[in-house]
Amino acid sequence: MSDVTQEATATQTTGRQGPVKARSGGRTWARTGLLVIVLFWCLFPFFWLIMTSLKLGDRALNSPDLFQGPFGLDNYASVFEQNFHLNLRNSLAIAGMTTIICIVIGSLAGYALARLPMKRKILLLSGVLAVSLFPPVALVPPLYEAWRTLGLLNTWEGLYLPYTAFTLPLTIFILTAFYASIPRELEEAARVDGATPFQAFYKVIFPLAAPGVFAAAIIIFVTAWNEFLLANTFAPRNPEIAQTVPVAIAAFTGQVEFQRPVGIITAACVVVVIPMIIVALLFQRRIVAGLTSGGLKG
Repeated sequence: MSDVTQEATATQTTGRQGPVKARSGGRTWARTGLLVIVLFWCLFPFFWLIMTSLKLGDRALNSPDLFQGPFGLDNYASVFEQNFHLNLRNSLAIAGMTTIICIVIGSLAGYALARLPMKRKILLLSGVLAVSLFPPVALVPPLYEAWRTLGLLNTWEGLYLPYTAFTLPLTIFILTAFYASIPRELEEAARVDGATPFQAFYKVIFPLAAPGVFAAAIIIFVTAWNEFLLANTFAPRNPEIAQTVPVAIAAFTGQVEFQRPVGIITAACVVVVIPMIIVALLFQRRIVAGLTSGGLKG
């Protein structure tokens, strides 16, 4: 009698597990299919960019078929024949200086807002964030006149100073959240061991906030690297001095008059994008940690 009961129970259990496994398998396939669609949606523009950059002659402009040749590397050679390496140097220097200045000032300001006993701290932080929402185009005419008077047109300083002014508020807002998420007990322990407030900051708090600092640095660098409006206004001409990558790409000329050199432009875009992709792949763990850990209260 007991054997019959056990067999019946086993049969019922197996019958229940069948639909459960089927539903679980269906959900897995649905998630995989959705992931494939999203991945295709994100990667197809870059695939189109590469295929178009490899097309020779007027095929890039006149042929919508991505697989219709001829193909070659002539567009990439044409890119560097137009002193594009100088534009890369200018963009790297300007974006790098902007990142360094913003991280140094933003770290100190964010630490002060997160740790020091200040009145109306939330109001001050909201005001800092509101400054970052101000449209840069409204400041172009007065800045141009000021830069012309000060001799800052067509210089690196004339670009990374306004870049710093526009990206610093967002940097302060991001880093304040990260410093606030670090437990105060660590800082107090350092103070007990004889560290000064500044030593406690750069020896204890700053290293712990490295994911947030790294995430903020990536955002600042990419923003400065891709900026076009101010670069086209303050340094539009000479690549040997301060012309940046976005301005150079917009000014590319082809062999045929009144025809946009789509192949050369897409080749330049690939040259610009590939280093960013490599950096993102190498430091993806730090980027994800930086974007997520700031919301966790330690």
